Amino acid sequence: MARDDTSKMTPMMAQYFGLKEEAGDALLFYRMGDFFELFFEDAEVASACLDIALTKRGKEKGEDVPMCGVPVHAAETYLAKLIRAGHRVAIAEQVETPAEAKARDGSKALVRRAIIRLVTPGTLTEESLLESGSANWLAAIGKAGGDYAIAACDISTGRFELIACAPGDLRAELARLDPAETIAAEPVAGIEARWGHDGFDSARGEAALKARFGIRSMDGFGSPTRAELAAAGGLLAYLDATQKEAASFLAAPRRIERARRMAIDPATRDSLEITRSAQGGYKGSLLHNLDRCVSAGGKRRLAEDVAAPLTDRAAIERRLALVQHFAEDQLTREDVRRRLKAMPDIARALARLVAGRGNPRDLGLLRDGLDAARNLATELDGADPAPDLLASLLPDCRGHDELIDLFASALVATPPIDAAKGGAIAPGFDPELDRLRETAAGGRKAIAALESKYREATGISALKIRHNNVLGYHIEVPAKHAPKLMDEGSGFTHRQTMANAVRFNSPDLHEEARALTEAGAEALAREHKHLADLTDRAVADAARLAVTAEAVARIDVAAALAARAIEGGWTLPHLLDQPCLEIEGGRHPVVEAALEAEGDRFVANDCALGPPDRLWLITGPNMGGKSTFLRQVALVCLLAQSGSYVPASSARIGVVDRLFSRVGASDNLARGRSTFMVEMVETAAILAQATKDSLVILDEIGRGTSTYDGLAIAWGVVEAMHDDIKARTLFATHYHELTRLADRLDALSLHHVRAREYKGELVLLHEVADGPADRSYGIAVAKLAGLPPKLLKRARAVLAKLEEGREATGGIAAGLDSLPLFAAAPEAEPGPSPLAEALADLDPDAMSPREALDALYRLKKLADEDAG
Repeated sequence: MARDDTSKMTPMMAQYFGLKEEAGDALLFYRMGDFFELFFEDAEVASACLDIALTKRGKEKGEDVPMCGVPVHAAETYLAKLIRAGHRVAIAEQVETPAEAKARDGSKALVRRAIIRLVTPGTLTEESLLESGSANWLAAIGKAGGDYAIAACDISTGRFELIACAPGDLRAELARLDPAETIAAEPVAGIEARWGHDGFDSARGEAALKARFGIRSMDGFGSPTRAELAAAGGLLAYLDATQKEAASFLAAPRRIERARRMAIDPATRDSLEITRSAQGGYKGSLLHNLDRCVSAGGKRRLAEDVAAPLTDRAAIERRLALVQHFAEDQLTREDVRRRLKAMPDIARALARLVAGRGNPRDLGLLRDGLDAARNLATELDGADPAPDLLASLLPDCRGHDELIDLFASALVATPPIDAAKGGAIAPGFDPELDRLRETAAGGRKAIAALESKYREATGISALKIRHNNVLGYHIEVPAKHAPKLMDEGSGFTHRQTMANAVRFNSPDLHEEARALTEAGAEALAREHKHLADLTDRAVADAARLAVTAEAVARIDVAAALAARAIEGGWTLPHLLDQPCLEIEGGRHPVVEAALEAEGDRFVANDCALGPPDRLWLITGPNMGGKSTFLRQVALVCLLAQSGSYVPASSARIGVVDRLFSRVGASDNLARGRSTFMVEMVETAAILAQATKDSLVILDEIGRGTSTYDGLAIAWGVVEAMHDDIKARTLFATHYHELTRLADRLDALSLHHVRAREYKGELVLLHEVADGPADRSYGIAVAKLAGLPPKLLKRARAVLAKLEEGREATGGIAAGLDSLPLFAAAPEAEPGPSPLAEALADLDPDAMSPREALDALYRLKKLADEDAG
């Protein structure tokens, strides 16, 4: 239907379409009584997403009006489903009561409604809509001239960051943040974002920051660049547009210096499965394996640490010293973790209060959390000597005594979630409130006594005094007893007749009900005033409270990392300023845990990269453990620079500025890229960005194209890494021809993953040894995978011819020329028969009946394979 002409619509539909135009592409939750209703296309989308009934509400201009609705009291549950499905939702609330509307425009007046909030993935604060252990970032991409920047905030905790970055670094920074929502003024190549938003202007951004934080100069914020100001302007404008009149909690912005964090591109994050596994979930990731935090704030802090390891050696060592402190003091560690486990989420309770979406329970959580933080600091005071980081954190856990005492005296031990029902303010805090409560309680007793009196006077045992929102307090009797109360002299006044009951009033009940209602309403209003004052007090101290939440989270992370280190037998890494990497007994933590769950043992390996041999060329069979070895070296460096112990016997690590991992690739069909193209794009990025202080791990470069092309590319990459970039590099390959480079590249050393064949079976040892592999064992691996015996025989024949040609002429082509590849497969030269070998190994005299039967089955299987 045409919706630009509202003159012929009902007033309600005209109001709806006005609000829908304001909501734009967001689904509109239109408040009608106890329900949020959705109409037209919004109803169709929501009913399908929420699996609720789609009905219709009459007709509008001759068309049916599709409609569905959700109860207001359960709206958060439905909002969560819609947000997870990628929708945004505009909340249109009634902003006046029916009585106010009637007084304004008469009995037929339409209650005014307004959009009070736009709910989007990046602007959530509700506990039920968020993952407690994950940050919920909103990112805004700003641009000024040719410079870019990101402004990011998590309004559920108040975190606010500004990051200046080159265009090529945008994707890497967004991958670190993993924002729930990204916005921009205009499309940005290669980045998925909502664009077309206002406010992305450096002048407006500077003005908005000064207004929000009450400052006159940007010097206190580190003098942000124009691009950072533009990004901040867009972010703050978006928050104003979505939160409407509600406040959003933001701490002062922190400028993130990218040089102080290890640069990790999106491909490397995916390859190493840092915060998400290859399947996209939390389980199976490095973070899942590492996380022993017992508080929600600690889990969020740990995720950020692992996503952005440090490059400042002093800062890393401060973190490591605190972890070491807890690792070496078991009693303190266990006591701290016990206290932290019982501590509420201060940051998110505070953010809800600042946003005006808090409740009495959030005030109680704040009280209990601050008190627990104070007690935690007292417990840790005795450390001698105290690590520097701990000494700086303990004062941040204190300083709220006055607020804690106020909240302790004002609130009951367990405040309710719903403030509308009262009962949050503790007895004794306000004598007048106590008096009103006593009056209300006395009124309820008086009404109960009145009910007993009326039952005795009328002889109607079924008489009850009830209450509802329409009639208030009233007397109700079964219909058959109503005549007794209808007489004029009875003292009862008829109010309402229903099918099975009749309702009355009386002068005594009216007086008692009036006193009770007035006392109850006055008590509730007085309680709401106290709660508002307490909330205002918390909001006024929001910045200091957020610092306390951060300190508690940091302590939790350190204690958790210590617990993980003790559990796994991990060691304290030593950081150096020189480009070396010496790991003894290194393990891959995730793979090790998976093997232990199956009762298997992980084979540890050493790695030593330094100026004399900074580039390792690693050969060996598939499934031999090359990829695992490459990844575990990278993860040891990442963990160390995150401030964690590492899964190794010892580790000496020169600080890594950039980490690159090109291990495996897949098609990106949506962007028109084959596996080989993806591989080449990622390799090009490494060659363009790696420095001598980087760590690069490369696996099977060139495998996606022809043999000669692939070998040539791999050859060129090895030379570039050695001669030009000079980064510490692990290069795994199946091109044995590359081992010849060791003759002329001084810093290249040859290594292989060990394997051996025993009685025709491949045994993978998963050990890294010096020197090149003698062969690739590809056909042996194919046999392990279950390829048919006939195919394997043919492959061996082809391989023999290829190797014969290479030995005769120094190239593969001669072997190909002499091989009739398109003719029928020749009979393989007779070799040792597996069946004959198995028979020769049998000793019938030494076998039990059961062993003889098992041997017979094995022989039959070999005979069947030979026949096939």
